[in-house]
Amino acid sequence: MAADPTLTENIYEMADIAERLAVQAYACGMMGSPFMATLIQAAESDYREGGQIRDLLDSYPSYPRPGLNLAAALHYLALNGEPALSKRYPSVGGDGDGRAAWSAGRAILAEHRDLIEHLFAGVVQTNEPARSMPILAAALSLAAHFNLPVRAFEIGASAGLNLRFDRYRYEEPDWSWGDPGCALLLRNSTEKGRPKHLHADLNVIERRGCDLRPIDLNSASDRLRLQSFVWPDQADRLDRLRAAIAAAADIPVNIDAEVFSTWLRREARCREGYVTLIVHTLVEEHLTAEERAELNEAIAACAKEASPRAPLARVGMELNDGRYSTEVTTWSGSKLATTICTSDGHAQRIIWM
Repeated sequence: MAADPTLTENIYEMADIAERLAVQAYACGMMGSPFMATLIQAAESDYREGGQIRDLLDSYPSYPRPGLNLAAALHYLALNGEPALSKRYPSVGGDGDGRAAWSAGRAILAEHRDLIEHLFAGVVQTNEPARSMPILAAALSLAAHFNLPVRAFEIGASAGLNLRFDRYRYEEPDWSWGDPGCALLLRNSTEKGRPKHLHADLNVIERRGCDLRPIDLNSASDRLRLQSFVWPDQADRLDRLRAAIAAAADIPVNIDAEVFSTWLRREARCREGYVTLIVHTLVEEHLTAEERAELNEAIAACAKEASPRAPLARVGMELNDGRYSTEVTTWSGSKLATTICTSDGHAQRIIWM
């Protein structure tokens, strides 16, 4: 099918595997990665013709974005020094020829199916630190409204980089926030406006996360795995991720290996005198319809204990009518929903509400 620019939340689960590859290639091109677009398009062509790539992807029919898994598997090998890929991947000084990169990857797949499948089968890890800016804006609005310290709980947390949102430095043309000495400086592109409540007293006193397969930043292979999901021709994103990894060394965070449905009900219980904050960014699009319903049910269970002195807040940055919308929903005796901003999936081209 022709990739539709008006992507919706469930397009991937509605499409067959070849269509998912086509949509992902289009999305990568629209989000500034011609290398990824070309590589996944080439993989799609081969998939339609059969062979090893079809056999691999057909073994994982439930994966909504197999193109991301496949591209990350090859990028991991390039970052790890695989010669045939290294000379093509711009992240390691290669020429940026996406079609030639796929040809090299196809040859590796034919010879080392087990290796590619091992890397392919992992959970997508898109721990983009720039998403911390919309999270910060949401947390500042909560601090201004409730005047209470914040306990932050993130699902799909990966390495927990976005759980450190209040410890980074942010600089935009007309505002700044945070420690100027932080290793990570975020300058997201803005199309309109600025965050509200920049002078609110934000105090994050707890930060916890869960993920099916958490990234351990103390592990060299895990750090490489995290970097492999960054698109190879987007050097600024790689630099940002590496700076966030460096900054994380001073801010320990526990990430539990667990499904969110049980973890939220146990860990994210409302507590008197605190805002309990549940965060998720680009998580829902990787869930089935049943899993999205489970997420809503788990948060609703947590919300039953909310009160004016023990409020619950949900901050979600998820796909909505072709753009990503960061929305805050609060429960404190009544329920209130507010949109903080819209952006692309990497938290660029922000329009503040």
